[in-house]
Amino acid sequence: MCLMFVVTAEKPINISENLKAFFHKSLLHKHGWGYADFSDEKIFIKRENTPAYKSALAQAMAAAPFEVKNAFFHLRYATIGAVEQENVHPFSTADNSGRVWSIIHNGTIFRSVELDLFFHKQTGSTDTERLLLHIVERVNLFITQRGRELSDKERFDVIEKIITSLASSGNKLNVAIYDGDFFYIHANSRSGSGVLGADSRKDFLYELDDNGAKLFATSPLDLRLWKPVELNVLSAYKNGRRVKKSAPHQYEYFENYADVRHLYQGFSQL
Repeated sequence: MCLMFVVTAEKPINISENLKAFFHKSLLHKHGWGYADFSDEKIFIKRENTPAYKSALAQAMAAAPFEVKNAFFHLRYATIGAVEQENVHPFSTADNSGRVWSIIHNGTIFRSVELDLFFHKQTGSTDTERLLLHIVERVNLFITQRGRELSDKERFDVIEKIITSLASSGNKLNVAIYDGDFFYIHANSRSGSGVLGADSRKDFLYELDDNGAKLFATSPLDLRLWKPVELNVLSAYKNGRRVKKSAPHQYEYFENYADVRHLYQGFSQL
């Protein structure tokens, strides 16, 4: 129900034209927008509880040359969690080693006992924030057990196991995660939800190679050759290049009546 745009590159690139196309979609995805810039090894996060098309900052970013190296952008259409600033993506938190984790998500966690444990620990009320807190809790558990920060491989393995477990329970996980070093990209649904009309069914997660940069978006942002990402695979990217991928799992998400009814019940409370 939300839209994502991710940039990872070996050097800063101008993405203003892509942002124009992306922010234009906020006419429908109107329940807040946010972005995180990781380009200078410092995290800058901005979230607004207004549509991007009404935001002076968003429009300024799209109107002038705007360069980033590593960044998240997100447009929200609320499904789980009220229309409040605390529920706007990206979400970010640090593990016990000081590593900062950030996340954006186009999907829904319909069922997960593990994530339910974070209802009273999260700041907002979204399933995406609970997913991030679950990931960091698992990372912290391993940090405690090993007495050290996790290696690159160990962090990848934690993410892969969590994503695969949640996908196996019938959850939609088109998601992007950043751990300060790597972007983790995963999609297990080929389409959006019919709740937003026929056009939203085309929403998936697409990738584009752009001269040393890798772009990901829920739908193509220009006329270049955007390709669907590999389904049911977790990939790790750094500086525009894929450095690791998992074996594919078998848990593709297909929209069903019970899930759609669940979403409608959520809409009625917004």
